[in-house]
Amino acid sequence: MYAPFAIDARWYGTSGSGVATYAHSLLAGLMELDYPESIHVIVNRRDSLPMAVAQYAKFNFIDLPGNPMSIRHQRLLPSIITRHNIRCLHTVDVHAPLFARSRQITTCHDVIPLVLSPREAGGAKSRYKWLWKNWLKLQCSRADRMVIISENSRKDIIKVLHVKTDKIHVVPPALYQADSRRPATESAHLSQFPFDNRQLILSVGRRAPYKNLSGLIQAFAQLVKTCPSPCRLVIIGPTDPRYGEPESLTAKLGLNELVTFTGYISDSDLAELYSRASLFVCPSLYEGFGLPVLEAMAAGVPVVSSDRSSLPEACGDAALLVNPTDPDAMARAMARVLTDKTLADHLRTAGRRRVTQYSPRRMAEQLVEIYSAWCGGTS
Repeated sequence: MYAPFAIDARWYGTSGSGVATYAHSLLAGLMELDYPESIHVIVNRRDSLPMAVAQYAKFNFIDLPGNPMSIRHQRLLPSIITRHNIRCLHTVDVHAPLFARSRQITTCHDVIPLVLSPREAGGAKSRYKWLWKNWLKLQCSRADRMVIISENSRKDIIKVLHVKTDKIHVVPPALYQADSRRPATESAHLSQFPFDNRQLILSVGRRAPYKNLSGLIQAFAQLVKTCPSPCRLVIIGPTDPRYGEPESLTAKLGLNELVTFTGYISDSDLAELYSRASLFVCPSLYEGFGLPVLEAMAAGVPVVSSDRSSLPEACGDAALLVNPTDPDAMARAMARVLTDKTLADHLRTAGRRRVTQYSPRRMAEQLVEIYSAWCGGTS
């Protein structure tokens, strides 16, 4: 017998996607809970699932290939819900079916295009802000409950979308680390990386303007001039031809020998870099939550983070917080960590303690409580 709710995890398996990580964490948490009944899980590509998830006996996978944001998915989802007698659907991003006869729980991760300027936010959602805002309003009005991943995002969503407060539940995301995320003995991708005696500074994120990589590069330029400890900067994340400013600024400042853009890398390569890193920096102007800072903390890397949006909420007292629009302040914070071993050790300890609050099991427990209350228990 199946539980009355289903997980809409069509983003699962998308490389580098925060929504995919969210879906993975939720399923991993449900497995840890060993929920007593089988659960329908709608996925895009079953062959992209880790074996442990794909073979879990209590997940009944429903395949729906293609673009989760497409009209085709909107057309097919209602029939899937009817066919499988799904009473309540949790969609892990704001593309829930509009015409399905089921109760809806929808996760909204952020409203970045609505709270930042088009120049800061970048992307099509920002260029067509009015359209995206109306879509989000429609999703919020259609949903019976909204799951928001941070208190900061909750406040912004209430402010810009006017969602009723009693409809919203704040459930922080989980830090899920796959078994493969361990230092590799030998990494093909990083085999020609210029490892040397310089301290390694990492940053992880897309090239979108709100990630503020140009601000980080300006800060790094100041750091190179003033910090007695030799260092290099590695920026990890998929390339984007729309946003070439970080690379061009690096060349302009004469930092090509000290700044490396890796593009998208595997979990094992990322773990290798974390194992060598002396510092992690998150310079973002806005984050819905900020999982990369927790990932760094879990790896034992001290963190310097922006003091904007949800990042202070995610970091707590386990990071140095700085104004991301002040490169000098960012450079000073980076230098402090690189030259003060006591401070670095304190941040490592505080970071490892911080990440224990964001387990998949805890995330799943909070969401199951919402499902049970809204779906009227199991059937």
